[in-house]
Amino acid sequence: MNQKNPLNLCETCDIKFHSTMHFDRHIRFDLPPQGSILARNVSTRSCPPRTSPASDVEEDDEELMDGKGEKKAAGLKITKKKTRRRHTDDPSKECFTLKFDLNVDIETEIVPAMKKKSLGEVLIPAFERKGIELSKVDIFLDQSNTPLSLNFEAYRFGGHYLKVKAKPGDELKVEQAVKDFRSLSLPIMRNTGATSTYIFTSPNERPDQPPFRRESSDILAPGRRRKNMNEFLGDASIPMQDSPQNFSCSLPNNDTWKNRAASRFSGFFGSGTAGPFGKEIDKMEQLDSKLHSYSIFGLPKLPQQLCFDQDSWEEEEDDTNLSLEDSWQEIIDVPETLTRRQCHQQEAIWELIHTEATYIKKLKVITDLFLCCLLNLQESGLLCEVEPEKLFSNVQEIIQLHRTLWGNVMVPVLEKTRKTKSLLNPMDFQRGFKMFESLFKPYIRYCMEEEGCMEYMRNLHRENDLFRAYVTWAEKHKQCNRLKLSDMLVKPHQRLTKYPLLLKSILKKTDDHQIRESIITMINSVERFINHVNSRMRQRQEQQRLAAIISRIDSYEAVESSSDEVDKMLKEFCKLDLTAPMIGTSPDDTRQLLLEGSLKMKEGKESKMDVYCFLFTDLFLITKPVKKAERTKVIRQPLLVDKIVCRELKDTGE
Repeated sequence: MNQKNPLNLCETCDIKFHSTMHFDRHIRFDLPPQGSILARNVSTRSCPPRTSPASDVEEDDEELMDGKGEKKAAGLKITKKKTRRRHTDDPSKECFTLKFDLNVDIETEIVPAMKKKSLGEVLIPAFERKGIELSKVDIFLDQSNTPLSLNFEAYRFGGHYLKVKAKPGDELKVEQAVKDFRSLSLPIMRNTGATSTYIFTSPNERPDQPPFRRESSDILAPGRRRKNMNEFLGDASIPMQDSPQNFSCSLPNNDTWKNRAASRFSGFFGSGTAGPFGKEIDKMEQLDSKLHSYSIFGLPKLPQQLCFDQDSWEEEEDDTNLSLEDSWQEIIDVPETLTRRQCHQQEAIWELIHTEATYIKKLKVITDLFLCCLLNLQESGLLCEVEPEKLFSNVQEIIQLHRTLWGNVMVPVLEKTRKTKSLLNPMDFQRGFKMFESLFKPYIRYCMEEEGCMEYMRNLHRENDLFRAYVTWAEKHKQCNRLKLSDMLVKPHQRLTKYPLLLKSILKKTDDHQIRESIITMINSVERFINHVNSRMRQRQEQQRLAAIISRIDSYEAVESSSDEVDKMLKEFCKLDLTAPMIGTSPDDTRQLLLEGSLKMKEGKESKMDVYCFLFTDLFLITKPVKKAERTKVIRQPLLVDKIVCRELKDTGE
């Protein structure tokens, strides 16, 4: 190159190679005569064609390129007109067009081709507005495959198209950077109502605007004034040569130059309020922005406005003690000297410890990913209709009790073995499993509410678009490990029923009598609690079933009322409460339905009546079906079971 001047060959090369039309091993750029691209994209009123010749430097360059010298330059020279627009005559305002050849959809960008500015200097502001790092891309002339040097003078490319491609190996980084930058420039970050507020107020009365805000009243300013090409194309599209601060990147000002003229008038015709559909779209955009920020900057902590005691599940704890060795063989001495049965026993004990640590991590996914994100979204005014307790029950109490079990039982066992290098001893777990019933009490509530939580989640997922988007995002998070929220919510119930199986596996591989007795005690404690939970769940199911039956049975009439006054007085005593405690039993014993079905009851000597009967734990109820309704009405006084005799038939068909 001739003293680093672009697109011109030195005189020696020109004489040696160009005369024989040999261009091997020499970079060559074929540039058509320079023209203004503004004439194609901007109105001619704003930017008329050039009426004066280019500078002497430009004419000398054209002589070398075309090989015609002064003759061609003289032929292209246009007579200078008397009247011209001074502010459009400055060559430093001519532009070139950037086309982005990336896998991300980016519209073309108009860049000023300034004199005495390098290509890199004028590209930096444009690339900052797109979120692209200049060092990770190459710049090409539209029909060339040779990257341009960023040290070239930008003015030389005026009127041409430049193509932007990612450097080999940086394609994914460039695409991700553009996507991340766009996510931070969503419309929710701008106050859309602010523009219309200041349209008809004087500049002195307006509050200070950020540097990236355009004053809307400037558009309405009366009188003809000198038009600024930079302002016409958008104040961020073409930075002023004497205003270096305009090169800085501003997140909300991310529109393309083609849409700027239309966007200036959006505040004039937009109403201050949006319809329900518009609000829903705005909330969805806000939700997407929040969730994307969680993906980039990490999951949020519990909102500070929600206060919890010191034993809260959100308490900052060191979870490094949940990390375990790959195998029990790494923490004991000479594992190869153990018998096969001892190895199997150690493997069973290690499974109990390892699965407990894994389970706590899964519980943390529920609290840290699903619950904490939901509470933070509600702090931002999103998904406020979702009730966390109806969705997650008391899962925070569940994770707290397992942290207690881990810290008080599992960790001491591991530390003892790591220190002494001795075998894992099942008897060391006895202290924790002896208090199993008192420690695991929160499981009673969780198991009883589990079905309701699942149904509540399904209803929200079916009817609430925002909730569905939130759950879909959370389920795709790497911490979720491809599990669904429904899979996570059943983990506590599954873990509770797995403890007896893990302990029985250890018992089966243990020979020592004393250790076996200790393990049996732990198994009995766990199974006793599980039976209690199952009993409470059955009672709850029976209560729900009983409530459904009560809704089908109408109150009975003891006597025929003679007046409305008597009828009103009798109604108070004609209600059948099947949920009341049974006579002679404890409050924990609930009434259950044992059998129901149709019978024929004899009425008088010859007539028969169709009846529908219910046999409960303590009474027998005779009702009559109500026509054209799936309901029945009590027609006889309830009979206590101890006053009747029931026999089971061998032939149920008779």
